[in-house]
Amino acid sequence: MELIQKEIPMEHETNEKMWIYKDNKELFNKFSQIPIEEIKSKSSILITSIQPKLQSQTKIKKETPLELIIKYTSTTDKMKQEIKNRLIEFIGIPEFAKAFGVKKSAEVVSAITRDTWNQSTALFISFLLDSNIVYKEKSYLFNKNKNTKEIILG
Repeated sequence: MELIQKEIPMEHETNEKMWIYKDNKELFNKFSQIPIEEIKSKSSILITSIQPKLQSQTKIKKETPLELIIKYTSTTDKMKQEIKNRLIEFIGIPEFAKAFGVKKSAEVVSAITRDTWNQSTALFISFLLDSNIVYKEKSYLFNKNKNTKEIILG
């Protein structure tokens, strides 16, 4: 017991007592709650579990449908709400529902109000901007005769 008391520091940096016994590891393992071998194996597990989190921190922000329309129509962000209202009015016209169908029209309206992407929105923006829209590695083109430019969404 005297050997153990000589090796134990009186106080550690965090004011906790430490059990360090260098000469006899079996004695240390007997009187401590965690054996030395388990401490070493746990520390290596913690290091491997932290590394994947550090690698996946970079995320690319996608452009929303309204931001894309504002960008390619040379308007400002101040008109975003007005553009949204005008697009919903335009989609509500009966001729639009005849061209796109009722289901696609409803999907486009819900996507524009939530400002998110879906396949119908990609097709609608292709119609609106007369361009080829690549969304989720699939090309959406409304009028195949008027393909002037290509827009790739991340």
